[in-house]
Amino acid sequence: MVAGNAQAASGQCLEPTTTLTGWRQFADAAPAAFGLLPDAAWAGLTASSRAAYDEARISYHSELVVVATSTLREVTRQGRLLTLLNRREISARRGLIVSGPPATGKSTALKQLGRSHELMIRERYGGSDRIPVVYVTTRPGDPRGSWRWSLPGSSACRRSGPGRTPPTSPMRSARC
Repeated sequence: MVAGNAQAASGQCLEPTTTLTGWRQFADAAPAAFGLLPDAAWAGLTASSRAAYDEARISYHSELVVVATSTLREVTRQGRLLTLLNRREISARRGLIVSGPPATGKSTALKQLGRSHELMIRERYGGSDRIPVVYVTTRPGDPRGSWRWSLPGSSACRRSGPGRTPPTSPMRSARC
């Protein structure tokens, strides 16, 4: 039997990804995995072993594994492309707009893009002593309508609220 995230399975508290420790836990986490026991092995478990097995299975399902959908892959691909295009840019940078209704995966897609970027930077420069920075701005009086994420030395990722006119960009936007 293989449980999911070792920290979560051990009962260790995971910090939010808005902290350096939480971000590193997120970036370093191995994908959750769980091996189902064959019927004969499951039937042979004692009551306490079966309870532990069921607890591990529930833990795995509670991690809500991110599925690499076509939209998620497109956001990551566009973000990586913009990172390359903006690498030597000094002033205006090309941006990526990820828009859609609530609870459709916009933040999840951007976190996966950030994780991908983090892992590429670690591979390029070695180690994890660099500290990732995300610059976020909102319009005055509109805390949720328009967010802007910018990875250092990379593209800006924007989230525009309903009724907003997105900035012009030579790149097409990815919709979630």
